[in-house]
Amino acid sequence: MSARTVALAAGLLLSIAASRTVSAAPVPAGAPVAVVENVDGVPCLGAGELSRLLDGVQYWHAETRKLVIRIQGHRLTLTDGVPIALLDDQTLRLDAPVRSRGGELQVPLSLLPLLPHDSTGVRLIVEPSGTRVRVAPAEGWVGAPRIANDGDATTVTLATQHPALARVISREREHFRVWLPGSASSGVPDSLPPESRLRALRRLPSAQGVLWEFALRPGTTGFRLTNPAGQGAVTLEFGAGPGLQRLAPEGPAGPRTLRMIVIDPGHGGDDAGVTVSGTLEKDLTLSLSRMLASELQHRLGARVLLTRDDDRNVDQPQRAEIANRARADLVLSLHFDGAARTHAHGATAWCPPLDAGGGGAAAQLLVPWRDVASRWAGASRSLADAVTASLETHGLGPARVRERLPLALVGVNAPGISLECATLTSADDLARVASPEGLHDLAGAIADGLIAWARHE
Repeated sequence: MSARTVALAAGLLLSIAASRTVSAAPVPAGAPVAVVENVDGVPCLGAGELSRLLDGVQYWHAETRKLVIRIQGHRLTLTDGVPIALLDDQTLRLDAPVRSRGGELQVPLSLLPLLPHDSTGVRLIVEPSGTRVRVAPAEGWVGAPRIANDGDATTVTLATQHPALARVISREREHFRVWLPGSASSGVPDSLPPESRLRALRRLPSAQGVLWEFALRPGTTGFRLTNPAGQGAVTLEFGAGPGLQRLAPEGPAGPRTLRMIVIDPGHGGDDAGVTVSGTLEKDLTLSLSRMLASELQHRLGARVLLTRDDDRNVDQPQRAEIANRARADLVLSLHFDGAARTHAHGATAWCPPLDAGGGGAAAQLLVPWRDVASRWAGASRSLADAVTASLETHGLGPARVRERLPLALVGVNAPGISLECATLTSADDLARVASPEGLHDLAGAIADGLIAWARHE
């Protein structure tokens, strides 16, 4: 290395020795986070910390007071006292000059959004507190809920880098849940605004993404999820006015009785179902049904009956008759999906539409027997929400709910869903469920959802 281009050893030693005045807690060595300095009223990041977070290498040109940071295919040049940075041949204008302090250049935070996001694979963001800069995870950050009252409605704003991917996965008033991709950047708010339609909120454990749960006050009947144009956020509106999507019917309070659970392994015999790379849907549904039956018998103490316990044909009228003769308190038909679209993945729960049954209202006197499952539309929808929420929590999503009477519930006189547990044409889904361990994890997640639904807390 030439005399003109030398490592910034002396500068680094001075910067380590220099005192700092910050409000954040100390940062452990090597952590992907750095404290923000205040230099003449301008928030800045030390050049050494900037280089560390970007995994760069520094070179100091003493006679020209320039610092070059090489970042995997890019060259970033900073000059002491100049409000400009050079990224390769591109000029980046900063909101304040680069300053020297304690033997180290301090770089205004206005540089961060101008840094390259391509070959470096690293993106830096300022934490909401403004006291730290950290390496953003690939999926981005999810901010804490910002809650405000707007007349008779309550709005909740959630900052996210991927607002289009936000999903409502439970519409129950006591357990309204929304999932967002990313990592949580802060905790739960200490308090709720007076007169808010929110009674409580919490962040639930989730293997992937961030899962928020809201308990809504009585009288709240609907919600709206929107992505304001040009904003990195989603907005939830809770209220009782027109034009809102309705919450799930609540049903009677208290635990639900589950004496008899009927599990219906889809397909069988000469009906193999979806077949991918030698894996047959009919075999997976039977193996999963046996595992799930064992889980439920052990954890709930309920009787569990399978509509088939071997590889044979069972037509839909027979499956419905088995469930009805057993006086099932719940019917779960298990399937696996397949799609021509290579990007399709995850699970889908199908349940009778609420418009068709309204949750079993007594006013429904004449219902065609084939559609009798519609009497249980409300309970079935909440069951679908509980199971898909559990799949999301266990990192087995994305999990969707679709309202349409599935063939598997035709003639079934009980609450139930048809669950496409994964998409076999997705390489990731197939690899997961093709192993006994993966199926066991799936059975545990489904059981957690059923138990949460039964507790009805």
